[in-house]
Amino acid sequence: MHRLESTYLQHDLALLRMIATAAGLVLAASNQRNAAIELARAMQLPNNLKLNCAGLGEKAQGVLTELLSSGGRMTVTSISRKHGTIRPLGPAARQRERPQLQPTNPVEKLWYHGLIGRAFDNQPEAQEYYYIPSDLLPLLPFPKTKDVNISKLQAQAPNEKDVLFALHTLVDDACTTLAFLRISSGTSENISGPKPNIDLEKLHPYLQQPKYLNMLLSLLQDMGSLSKSGLAPISKSIRMLLSGNRSEQLRSLADAWHQSSRWIDLFSVPTLQFDYSDSIRVHPEKVRNSILDQLNRITPNVWVDLNDFMDAIKLNCPDFQRVAGDYDSWYIIDKSTQTHLKGFKYWNQVEGALVKHLVTGPLHSLGMTDLSYNHKSFRLNPMFYELMQNKPWHIAEEEKPLAISDNGLITAFSSSNRADRFLAARLGKWETTRNPELYRYRICANSLEQAKEQSFTADQAILFLQRASQQNVPESIIAALKRWANEGASAQLGKMTVITFDSESTLLTLRQNPQTNRYLEEQLGPLTVRVRYHNRKRLRDHMIKLGLILEIND
Repeated sequence: MHRLESTYLQHDLALLRMIATAAGLVLAASNQRNAAIELARAMQLPNNLKLNCAGLGEKAQGVLTELLSSGGRMTVTSISRKHGTIRPLGPAARQRERPQLQPTNPVEKLWYHGLIGRAFDNQPEAQEYYYIPSDLLPLLPFPKTKDVNISKLQAQAPNEKDVLFALHTLVDDACTTLAFLRISSGTSENISGPKPNIDLEKLHPYLQQPKYLNMLLSLLQDMGSLSKSGLAPISKSIRMLLSGNRSEQLRSLADAWHQSSRWIDLFSVPTLQFDYSDSIRVHPEKVRNSILDQLNRITPNVWVDLNDFMDAIKLNCPDFQRVAGDYDSWYIIDKSTQTHLKGFKYWNQVEGALVKHLVTGPLHSLGMTDLSYNHKSFRLNPMFYELMQNKPWHIAEEEKPLAISDNGLITAFSSSNRADRFLAARLGKWETTRNPELYRYRICANSLEQAKEQSFTADQAILFLQRASQQNVPESIIAALKRWANEGASAQLGKMTVITFDSESTLLTLRQNPQTNRYLEEQLGPLTVRVRYHNRKRLRDHMIKLGLILEIND
């Protein structure tokens, strides 16, 4: 933090005397260092400071109050955009212009009254900012509130039926996603290899919040449940995650999001398009925390107008994600109008849209905000404040065992142990349901064979199902699993078609040709043969090479 004395030591003697004049003080020192020390001490005396602030005028006092509300520091860009800037005057120009007596704007007035300094922060991408010296901050006779003015932001509470309560289902999607990727990844954890060729669209019908799948995948990578390069599941980390209860699992996801530098919330704002995202330098964790800090100033359990909250951030800390307040270099497109959103005039469409997205998107999906049905207002629940204070979460949930029917259907409930559901998902073929509380997996030879390839034996399956269902496994299912372990599938059902030839000579020709004979299965009659459904077009293509036409009636 910059103190008053260190700030004044950067000024030349002529400037120090101008500040003293503006503040109504007289300097006795005749050299720069002693003058800076003398002025810093005199400026902090209560009567001197009171008289100095009284001579500022309403506009300069307003800027000083704005600085105080932002903790005593704001970027030069954001201050200059609203209130003007300090002219770069040398000693001769200062003597001629006399800015201490005739400042051109309220910022210049604060500067020549000695109440603000100017410096660069020590970040890799440095921003220049104005500041109130730290030892002057507690002495200023202005309100120093750090709270958002809730009287302006407060909204009328929506009707109970119009409230979208915070979601707790991202943990269910985490379990579903990890099981899907475990099944799709094959027999080994290819941690360092390339991303496997997995069609994630097939996963969407089984998710509660499919639009947050990309965020979820990124968070699971941050948590170590998926490999950093690719989507290979990491068994040890998955066991640790799924062994917890819903509170612990959702909190783990929320902590990962809160701290993530991998996931960039800006790129998921649905109204924005990024054709050259590599050129956008953004620090997602810093941006996220700037917005969360503003939210943390809101009184708990109060409904807030989302547009008003966005406007408050625009007023208090508009440059929370732009390096040095640069609004011209990023290439961002409005999806609906294809407009290039260049310049501060599009703040609402970019920064404002991000603020709204964080409240209605990640914070809602991670259990921390309730929304009105039209998304125009929101309410922070206790879990948000517990996250900000690093306190544990508590979500009530009564665990239900798995249910196994005698027709081979395994039913897991949203409140079932998710580690058990993860294993059940590997034993059966997935079936969609209309009830979001249910997950169904049907035991079949293909799924059992796939589980076996991943070292999940029939004996292990029986023990697991007995434990997870609290010993409620039908005897017929146990018998079927044991028989499958010893003898394999009891029968095969495949999609077949029948081909009828016009003559025995045609059939003989195809039987004698190795390129066509490999597609002909069991002969059902003198002129009819079975052909696997997926081979019918291959047979057609080889037949025409022999001068024979195959008619296919699908």
